[in-house]
This record gives sequence, C-alpha cells and structure tokens, in this order.
Amino acid sequence: MDASLLFPYEKLRPEQEQLVKDVEACVTAGKHLLAHAPTGLGKTIAALGPCLKHALEHGKTIFFLTSRHTQHALAVQTLRDIKEKFGVNFTCCDLIAKKWMCCQPGAHQMLPGEFFEYCKALRNDDVCDYYTNLREHGQTSALAKKALLQISAKAPADTKTLIDLSRQSHVCPYEIASLVGKEAQVVIADYNYIFNKNIRESFFKRSEKRLADCILIVDEAHNLPGRCREMMSESLSTFVMERAISEAKKFQHEEAQHRLEAILAVLQELGSALDEEKEEEYVLKGEFTRSLEKRFPYDETQQQLAIFGNIVLEEQKQSFISIVAGFLASWNGPDPGFCRSISRTQGKQGPQLSLRYTCLDPSLITKQVFADCASSVLMSGTLTPPEMYADLLGLKQYVLKQYQDPFAEEHRLNLVVEEVTTKFKFRSPEQYKQIASICADIVNAVPGNTLVFFPSYMLRNEVKKSFDQLCSRLVLTEVPGMSKEQKNALLEKFRQAQERGAVLLAVTGGSFGEGIDLPGDEVKCVIVVGVPLSKPDLETRELVDYYQDKYGEGMSYGYIFPAITKTMQNAGRCIRSETDRGVIVFMDARYTWEHYSKCFPPEWKMQITKRWAERVRAFFA
Repeated sequence: MDASLLFPYEKLRPEQEQLVKDVEACVTAGKHLLAHAPTGLGKTIAALGPCLKHALEHGKTIFFLTSRHTQHALAVQTLRDIKEKFGVNFTCCDLIAKKWMCCQPGAHQMLPGEFFEYCKALRNDDVCDYYTNLREHGQTSALAKKALLQISAKAPADTKTLIDLSRQSHVCPYEIASLVGKEAQVVIADYNYIFNKNIRESFFKRSEKRLADCILIVDEAHNLPGRCREMMSESLSTFVMERAISEAKKFQHEEAQHRLEAILAVLQELGSALDEEKEEEYVLKGEFTRSLEKRFPYDETQQQLAIFGNIVLEEQKQSFISIVAGFLASWNGPDPGFCRSISRTQGKQGPQLSLRYTCLDPSLITKQVFADCASSVLMSGTLTPPEMYADLLGLKQYVLKQYQDPFAEEHRLNLVVEEVTTKFKFRSPEQYKQIASICADIVNAVPGNTLVFFPSYMLRNEVKKSFDQLCSRLVLTEVPGMSKEQKNALLEKFRQAQERGAVLLAVTGGSFGEGIDLPGDEVKCVIVVGVPLSKPDLETRELVDYYQDKYGEGMSYGYIFPAITKTMQNAGRCIRSETDRGVIVFMDARYTWEHYSKCFPPEWKMQITKRWAERVRAFFA
C-alpha cells in the first residue's frame, strides 16, 4: 500500500509504479499523458489513485470516462478500496446515458435525439412525476433528500444503486445524480458527458462544475476518435423518410406530410444516377438545400418538423419526424473536416438511399476540450502508435509513454502465419480451403476454447464450408444483428464447453470483437484471419486525403492503423489479466509488411512461423 499516491493494494509492480509516477507528474504539470499500457497492468488504479490525491488537494473533479459498463463497476470498486484502506472522504457520482437512467416506460427503446426531445417536452409540460417530485416550494423536496441520504450511505454508489434508490423515492435518477455530482470529486461517465457539448453544458450547469477544474481519465482511449466522429455525423435514409411520412399520415398532419414528401423527392432526385455500378457520389451542401427551397423554405421546414416531431414524441415516445428535423438542422453545418455524400444499398425492402454528413476530424471537438481541462490521462492496451492519437485528438502539451507487459514472454505467444491472405485479388476457393486447414490445425492443438475473427461474414462463411469438416471441436457461429440475449446465450455455451474445447467463429466488427470479458481459461487462443481494412469507398478515400493534407499520414491514419487497432482489440480477448496465458495468431502475409507490423506493441514480439500447430502444442505443454 502507498498512502502518498492512494494505492490501496499490497503489490505495486515496476511498470505499474512507473505509470503511477507518470500520471502524477502530468497531472501536477497540467499536461496530457497518452499511455499505451497492456491489459492486466492495472491501469484503473494507476490512474485513479494519483489523480484523486491531486483532485482532493487542489479542488478538482475527476471525470473517469469509459464506453463500457463493466469499467464503471471496476472504477467504483477501486474507489471503494481506496476509501476503505485510507479513510479518505470523497464523493463519487456514477452516470450512464440519461435515457438508461429514465424511469418512464419505453424510454430505453428511444433514439438519443428522440429521448432528448421527449424528456424536454415532459419537463416543460410538468407531466413527469419523477421530475416534479424533486422540488417543493422552490426547494429540494423531502423525497429527493431521502434519496440523497440513502445514496450517501452507500457511497461510492454505482449507477444501479442510484437508479434503484431514486425510483423507490419516485424522483428522477438523472437529476439526483446531478445533485450528487455537485459534491462529487469523481464522476464516472460515458464519453458523451464531456465530448458532447450539449450534454456537457447541461450536466455542468446542474452540477455547477467547470471544465477548467476537471481532470479527465479516458479509458480505452483508442475508441475516442471514432466515437467523436460518430457524435458529429448525421444521415438520412429513404427508410427513415418513408416511416416519417407514415407517421404524419397517422397523426393526420397534412402540412408535415407534404414537406416530408418533398424531402423524399429531393433525396430520390439526388440519388437518381446511382445504380449497382455506381453506388455513391459526393453531394454539395447547396444541392440539397436549393432543391428543397424550390418546394418549401428550408429553415421553416426544419422548424415545423421539429415542432410536430415533439408532439408525436409525447404520444408514442418515438418519432421519425424528429430524426428528419435533426438531420436538416445538422446538414448546414461547417464544411472543413466533413464530407457530404449519398449512397445506394440493397436492403430487405429493396434499394435504399442514404444522404450522409460525415465528420472526418475528431479534433473539431476534442481539441478545445483538452485545451480547456486541467489535465488528462488517455490510456489503452492498444494506444499505438500514440503519436497518431495525439494528432487526431489535437493534443498540445502532451507526454507519450509505452509500458511493457512484464508477463508477455511467459504468458503470451504471438504468431504470424504468412502462407495465406484475404487480400481481395488473391481470394479464391483454394485460398479459403487453405485458411480453413490452418485454422483447424491450430484450433485442434489448443487445449480449450478458441476465438476466430474474420474481416467479414461473407469471408467467414466461405472458410466455414471447409472448416467444419476439419475441426474436431464444437463449432459455434456468430449471427449478424444478434440481440443482447442471443449474444449472452452464445457466450455461455462457449464458456461451458471450455473443458472439451470449442471454437467461436466471429467477425472483427461484430458482437464479440471488443467489450466482452472471457477471463482465465475461458479462451486460450485467438486467431485473427486477414486484415479488416475499411471498404475503399468514397468516405474512406476522403478520410485518407484529409489526413494526408493535415498530417502527411493519409494511408496510415485513415486506412491501415484503424484496421490494426481492431485486430489488436480482437487479440485482447485472450489476455485479460496478469495470470492469463494464451496464443494469438495473426493470419495474413500483410502482417509481415513493415507498414503493418510497426503498429504492434514492441512487447508482443511477433514470431513468423510455418510450424503453427507444433508451436501451439509446445506453448501449452
């Protein structure tokens, strides 16, 4: 235990100790630390301990930001351990997205934009008892005080506890969390609470906080650029338009119906030149706005649809009209760092058009956030190369650190098989059979469970035709669009088969590529087949060109590194703690190319082999 850095555990490993010291130094100096720290190093406590010490001494607030609910629980438990060991007095607020905290029936099924408008309408009309029960004669109500006292007694309380106690007192959990947040020195939340400007300003107003007084800890920081690009991107499809028109008919609002039909006509007009040969093309901002102006005034249409969308939300908690209004409001946004396009895809109901306003540059929102906060720690087991993330996020005054895995050599075997490739021009039935044969050789040599990740469902299905006959293990298969219940059921079946051995055939960007925990013996091998490069579509080419102009690293930043990061996240399903042992196989000749191999952390010590099954058996023996 180290009381000076609020480290509550007996064992402080050398690499972990270095991370703790680096966190302390950067927070003290008001800088930003980008830390590539391997899984099992103990990143959560290494960041929280010194940050909490500094926050308590200097009146700051820590925002521990994570996109995974499991990390919320780990952070809360870590803070409980600190409080128990050192008797430190502090308050913690654990938050998830507002709609998931809402007690109104059906709120969880709504889209974020729909929920925002729905919640606002209920509050404005004083028809949400959970919200109105917060106040009595302009003061905090007895019901709210009761909930706050119960939550304080459980401190640090996790989100589930806060929601349950708020629900019992019949008060709004989000508003109660905001009241807890006023006193909190630590806030555990999703990225949105800081990087979505509207959510940040709303929460900061309620909790009376300032970004300048906040220390940010960004967990799984490799996800942040993509999440921020998603926050700033919008799309409008013919599917949404058709549902919106049906909605207007249902509520007998002819004015809204006529305006929506006009928007659909413009969408179809813009996509009229697209077909199976030409699936996408650029769209200028003015092309869409001018075409709509010929029929109805653009701004007036957006405002009218927003008003009617709110009326629909009050009735049925979901509104496609609100989605259309939100897109119209975004479309006239800035040009630099964005791409406007229209694409044609084949859906279940026939051809679908999608008009997109896509953000290319996450630094458009992250740069100012990091400039304004007190300091930050960005950490991940796959934050390589860290220089790329510093560029993409617009960081200044930063420190780059890569920490070694002290257990890498004895606990991890990293192999590269260069005999095959999924490169498009080499794909063939013979290539699929060879991939299946090598995968089966490795899976059959593993004394336990194996995960195999493919770049796409199509390629996975082609390989599976031969693999099923060659594999001696139970073969499980991921299905596209699995529900949470289906995913959990398949995972449980996989876990239960660990003694006799099973293999789960999954897809890199699917349900099992990231965010699942299979500790210990639940998975002993991960095979990554191919390189999950993005389709070289219009938006990918635009991203490459943009990064080339801005950083001189177009292909690396926009095409290659994101794919390698996905494969490293797949590989991370194997080693989840310092005691785990496992084999990771990267199966594609391209992993031997310098442009690709330099992306891997140096401690992985990749080994090229032609004796894959023999090496696997020897490792486990």
